[in-house]
Amino acid sequence: MILYRFRITSEDQEDFLREIEIQPTQTFLDFHEIILSTADLDSCEKAFFYTTDRKYKKHQEISYKPQKKKIKKYDNELDEIINEEFELHLMKDSHLKNFIEDPHQKMIYEYFGKEFLVFHIELFKLLKIEEDILLPRCVKKIGEIPKKSAMPLIPDEEPEEDEVPRIPLQIPREREVMLTRIEENESELAEIENNLSEFLGNEDPQNDQAAGIGGEGDDYHSEDEDIVESVGDFEDLENIELKQREYDGDSDDY
Repeated sequence: MILYRFRITSEDQEDFLREIEIQPTQTFLDFHEIILSTADLDSCEKAFFYTTDRKYKKHQEISYKPQKKKIKKYDNELDEIINEEFELHLMKDSHLKNFIEDPHQKMIYEYFGKEFLVFHIELFKLLKIEEDILLPRCVKKIGEIPKKSAMPLIPDEEPEEDEVPRIPLQIPREREVMLTRIEENESELAEIENNLSEFLGNEDPQNDQAAGIGGEGDDYHSEDEDIVESVGDFEDLENIELKQREYDGDSDDY
């Protein structure tokens, strides 16, 4: 009886290694199941084998479940690129011997379970044995695929739609120290309050006249001109237009 011995390594776990013996007449589904068993992986809804070249460039694709795929190809008759749809090879119908083209055939196995895992597979030995053994089987096992921790539970309470999440203010440490050193001087505050009226009422008319604000130096406004503070100073738009026309008529006198 002829056997294939494959070496399987993980793309994500350096110390993971499995050596699997399997018959050429067995299917990729048999290969898929022994990988799950020896790697302690749960069953999945989607998985793929790919035959590759020696640099692990993908060629043929073998699917765990029926699946269609589209590829772009050039149609000579139509003289244009078209999309062609075809069925992928199924693991349960695909025998290993029909996809082994190299004595050191390489393949990729992709697992889509609770997590996504990629394994590299290489045929490194052909064996001929006389004894009757149950195949496929694992003959060498090193390392394990670490289990990912469970996702934390999401609290039942959810913020209201109008509620905006508040982001805490982050104050740099050096500024926080400066703020804590600030002390209020009660005597200075009292002096500012007592002299507040003087600070606000200290206006210099001479400076205003020099700056052209108010008094005789202000040539912009006439004595009879109403200064519009806001649209609310007038009762309606007609009064606004009337005031505007009066203003435009008087502007030629300046």
